[in-house]
Amino acid sequence: MKDVDVTTNAHTTLSSNGQSLKKVLKTRDLVIFGMVFMAPVSAQTLLGELSQVSQGHAVLSYLFGLIAMIFTAVCYGKMAGAFPKAGSTYSYTSQAIHPKLGFVAGWAILLDYLLLPILLYKISAVFLMEILPGMPLWLTVLFFVVTVTLTNYFGAHVSSRVNIIMTVIMLLSLVLFIVFSIKSLLGTGGVSSLFSFKAIYNPDTFSMNALLTGSSIAVLSYLGFDAVTTMSEDSKVTGKMVGRAAVLSLLISAFFYILQVYFAAVIVPDFNSYKSQETAFFEIAVAVGGHNLATICTLIIAISGISTALAGQASASRVLFSMGSDRMLPAFFSHLHPKFKTPVNSILILAVLGYIGAVLIPLPVLFQLIVFGALFGFICVNLSVIVEFYGRRKERSGIHFITNLIFPLLGLLVCAYIGFGMTVIGKIVGISWITCGILFLLFTTKVLKKDTQFMEDM
Repeated sequence: MKDVDVTTNAHTTLSSNGQSLKKVLKTRDLVIFGMVFMAPVSAQTLLGELSQVSQGHAVLSYLFGLIAMIFTAVCYGKMAGAFPKAGSTYSYTSQAIHPKLGFVAGWAILLDYLLLPILLYKISAVFLMEILPGMPLWLTVLFFVVTVTLTNYFGAHVSSRVNIIMTVIMLLSLVLFIVFSIKSLLGTGGVSSLFSFKAIYNPDTFSMNALLTGSSIAVLSYLGFDAVTTMSEDSKVTGKMVGRAAVLSLLISAFFYILQVYFAAVIVPDFNSYKSQETAFFEIAVAVGGHNLATICTLIIAISGISTALAGQASASRVLFSMGSDRMLPAFFSHLHPKFKTPVNSILILAVLGYIGAVLIPLPVLFQLIVFGALFGFICVNLSVIVEFYGRRKERSGIHFITNLIFPLLGLLVCAYIGFGMTVIGKIVGISWITCGILFLLFTTKVLKKDTQFMEDM
């Protein structure tokens, strides 16, 4: 058998089976992709649940979650510069530490990428049904799944255009809510009513356990900055710029989240007063701007689910593509569409799973399940930076001591601490998922070993 010369240049990146994703994304597209995945309005969809579990400390929950995410985002940036591959968490851990741990990390982050679109389908359907109460859940979810799948099917170029439009629409919703909130507060209490320390910290209801649980839900909003790095092989820019785009999208989104939940807490100080946790933001929007504002914001939240689920499905399909290309999963997942150069098999599988999950799994359960896989993957990436840069490359002096050891250690510890504060069911499902991944890895390794031995005997 002849050796195959596989080359990599600025325009083409070949996988191990000779297939390449189409490079069309610019830095701007990557930043928008990250923001769309995180969704500027996601704080609105999580508001009710987050306020309840954090005992009114939604702002602190977002700030505490941001600490872990900043350190971790810097680590993703470093790894994206060193290993510009589509597999993101999976690829970085495989290259820096070991392929088998990389598989486990990739398997763990898949729990996030598989469930996040399901969560968004469900949330979008619930909010849309507030406006169209006669619509059945199964039909509403189907609308979102089909729209997302078709857009991803035709490639990253089409997706990037949709992302730009949806980002503008989501920012419009955010601006409308903040303007009406300020107007309402000024009309009732003057300028002084705009500032409330209790909206950030209330000693009467604060507890560290509640803050940790709240942070584990707030982290849901931040899940997406890492997805920027899954699009490395769809991007025209270098790995370092991919990393910077991830950090930038995280910081911009965090600013919007904190702004929204702060005004929500000022307007409705009693987090127990919501009639429904799932649509708490709808109640606040009615309070500050009437039913017209609530309808506009709710419609935008529902539609924005398309773009966020779009980014989630795209990211998951790239991880499956990379793992399939490396034969850590069946080659079925690495098949690309001959014209659009998209991992079509992975996209279609994710669409079917997404629809079934959105129809059958309740929202509170989804909230509890998603974060574990992401936190495990983040811990692996932080560890990868220490092993690769501080250990193997011995970059330890000056600023490198901070970026290659202190930052990843802090990111690792804070992610682990937030994971410790998760609910019991979230931990059980997360550990069970990783256990299944390890068993699958052991099984496939054994099968591949037998196949190799058979070929050698021949």
